[in-house]
Amino acid sequence: MGTLVRATMLFSLSVAPGFAATVLFQGAFAADDQVALFNITANISETITIQTDSYAGGTVNSTIIPAGGFAPTAFLFDNLGDVLTLTNGTCGQVGTDPTTGNCDDLYFQDTLGPGTFTLALAVFNNTPVGNFAVDGFVDDGDPGFTCQAAGTSGSFCDLTTALGTTRTGNYAVAITGADSITTPEPGSILLLFAAGGSIALLRRRHSFSSR
Repeated sequence: MGTLVRATMLFSLSVAPGFAATVLFQGAFAADDQVALFNITANISETITIQTDSYAGGTVNSTIIPAGGFAPTAFLFDNLGDVLTLTNGTCGQVGTDPTTGNCDDLYFQDTLGPGTFTLALAVFNNTPVGNFAVDGFVDDGDPGFTCQAAGTSGSFCDLTTALGTTRTGNYAVAITGADSITTPEPGSILLLFAAGGSIALLRRRHSFSSR
């Protein structure tokens, strides 16, 4: 699996059920094939909002996020075999990038839980191999796949309609409405999923297809 990145949590609250606190994570990838993971827990059915702001920039709470980050993609795993691809927000939901004119940040809002879900944030076009984050991603081991696809060298070339535009490795993702959010250490991820079978016996199965 590509290198996992530990996110920096810039703002965090102890989140009680039904209290829509916003937690902002910011970090930077060093290469295209890196993936950032976040475990999201909802003790009851909760309305969860997930939004990136690093492509076009924005403000979360009092934190100003500059534009220029890579075009993101993200996947939400329920850890029981279902995975959902997050999509771009509309230009009314997310910002418009001043360089490309694109609204390529992600926006997701839906009811999740009860349960624990894994959000995997990656560079656009790096998709999961299977239905669990530990299965890896198609571009693992290819740290410059975006610029190669654009016919140049380097990392973080835009593969959306602004084909080949150079971006940075910066990301910012805000999560609202969860009871808890953690960023697992890379060495603990296999342990987390090894325990998934036991966890599945203790809680009701959540299927994205049933929503």
